[in-house]
Amino acid sequence: MEIGRLNNKVVKIENYQSTFILLNMDHNLFRFDFVNKKEFNLQTGEHNKLQYFEKHALLIDYSENLITTFINSKPDNPEIFIKDIENAINEVTLGWRSWKNYITENNFFTFETFKKNIADGSGKLSYAPFSITQNILNVCNKHNVSITAFDNQLKRENFKLIIIGKSYLIAKDFKFHEQ
Repeated sequence: MEIGRLNNKVVKIENYQSTFILLNMDHNLFRFDFVNKKEFNLQTGEHNKLQYFEKHALLIDYSENLITTFINSKPDNPEIFIKDIENAINEVTLGWRSWKNYITENNFFTFETFKKNIADGSGKLSYAPFSITQNILNVCNKHNVSITAFDNQLKRENFKLIIIGKSYLIAKDFKFHEQ
């Protein structure tokens, strides 16, 4: 059985561990092993409709290659430029991830550093999936800002997402495990 066959069916998360999820549907248990699990937030007991995706805003961090972009000139209006970058990122992520995830890195590269690089017209601008990078490039063109993007070619991998209420999991695949 493929997990996609449970799409839009009401299931309950009975149990999960680092390598599998056990779902209850109509008093039948289904175990799916994760292949190359990337990200998850699962809650035992979550009871809701299972949604299955092969394309989704949450998947781009894994389905597309990440590209580092550097700024080489200053925008005329840094505040509008930053707002346009935020909108360009949100257009792709649809609010599923914070736009700042792609312009900061924990304590190493902060939002203040991002703003300083824009004001100086020099330094790192973003580290983002291909589709987000393309939107950022469009913003830079609109503002006549020169940038450098390394390895700016789309390389795609297929990952899958399941959402059950507020629980979700991203993996390369879900393999049915016979009970």
